Amino acid sequence: MDFVTMGMFIIDEIHYQPPKESYFNVMGGAGLYAALGARLFRPPPSSLEVGWVVHEGHDFPSLIKATIDAWETNCRFVPTSSRPTTRAWNAYEPNGFRSFRYMNEKVRIDETCLTSEQMQSKTYHLLCSPDRCISMIRGIDRKRRELAEADPDGVQSSSTQTEKPLFIWEPFPALCKPSEMGNFHDALKLVDVASPNLEEFCSLLGISLDLDQPSGWSLLRQKCAELIETRGPELVLVIRLGGKGCFVAQADYHLRLPAYYDELTANQVVDPTGGGNTFLGGFCIGLLEAGESNRGERFEQAAVYGNVAASFAIEQVGVPTLKRLAPREELWNGDRVGDRLKKYRERLAMQVP
Repeated sequence: MDFVTMGMFIIDEIHYQPPKESYFNVMGGAGLYAALGARLFRPPPSSLEVGWVVHEGHDFPSLIKATIDAWETNCRFVPTSSRPTTRAWNAYEPNGFRSFRYMNEKVRIDETCLTSEQMQSKTYHLLCSPDRCISMIRGIDRKRRELAEADPDGVQSSSTQTEKPLFIWEPFPALCKPSEMGNFHDALKLVDVASPNLEEFCSLLGISLDLDQPSGWSLLRQKCAELIETRGPELVLVIRLGGKGCFVAQADYHLRLPAYYDELTANQVVDPTGGGNTFLGGFCIGLLEAGESNRGERFEQAAVYGNVAASFAIEQVGVPTLKRLAPREELWNGDRVGDRLKKYRERLAMQVP
């Protein structure tokens, strides 16, 4: 399996400033969007290489179930008939700030929720606190060893059980603060990629950055280098910058790529919710597909995949519309993913270094 997200599935209700209408029963959650980001680059039958978990409460809408089924992913539905599906309330203020709260008790996902097949993934996406990050990585490692020991001849299991998977971590936003830096460093020792967004990165370090000024980019490079130095040169930092794209850093290497939708096409962005999670799902697949390419090529391909994936997530409220044309040919919001990749790469090639 190529990708598994440990993020949750949530049903959202979203409220905007009048006269914009509110939306109810909207598919959401980090798990949904991360799975979407990977799924965009894995049409059937490869779609089964994308794994995730959905807790299905007694109120789970049949239309949402049909949408998930149509993606043909390796989704494990966990019936929770004694309670409703996890739901959340979202409200956007005039300044664009989003208020968020759970409307009922959330059901978290950990390694005990995964199937034996999902335990063989090459990459894992996590969105959690530093403590839960450490706990889940150790739990996944332990279960993979147990599965390998139970099948020493590899008759029923994949060799990936004994290979170290890649762990991609989104730190929980509310805990991105200087007082958590010690716990953050502990988690960094176990992950391969850490990816806060810019606001979270600044909050963690107690700094402010103005990326409209050259000095802001210089300070971003400096602070990434300092954080990587505390963990070791293998760590990859991916700072998600919203409308400004992304910034990737590892040791003395750094890469800055613009968002798919720039200032001239920003009117195509309807709702940015889930864009960062979707980015990381695409980033993981891009990293895998780059294989043993040199570092620059690997990270550029991963970031390209991430930015293209995010573009599909933010064009509407909820998830993009899938239309199947042929067994391995499909449209998302009327576009082929490959066509959008090509268009974005052509735009990058035209930019002056």
